[in-house]
Amino acid sequence: MLQDNDRKHTSKSTKKWMEDKGILEYVMETPASSPDLNPIENVWSAMKTYLRTVVKPKKKDELVNGIKDFWETLTAEKCGKYIDHIHRVIPHVILNSGGPTQF
Repeated sequence: MLQDNDRKHTSKSTKKWMEDKGILEYVMETPASSPDLNPIENVWSAMKTYLRTVVKPKKKDELVNGIKDFWETLTAEKCGKYIDHIHRVIPHVILNSGGPTQF
């Protein structure tokens, strides 16, 4: 399991819940402000850009429909590109001692 250092992931209640479920020892943490190694962060970023530049929702239903439209365009090929991006980023993260990169 991969966690960034977002407060909701590092709170006492979250850590206690994970400990109670026996999964805390399997959590791999990443440095703060470094979503570079988590492909889903790139998906969220792409969706936000799509919503902001294409959909430009003014109402809740426009937002919901825009999100649905984005997910319908998310193919296995696109997901593969988000995952493959990690291979380009890892050397830069290592050079920055685990810190954020320009990606």
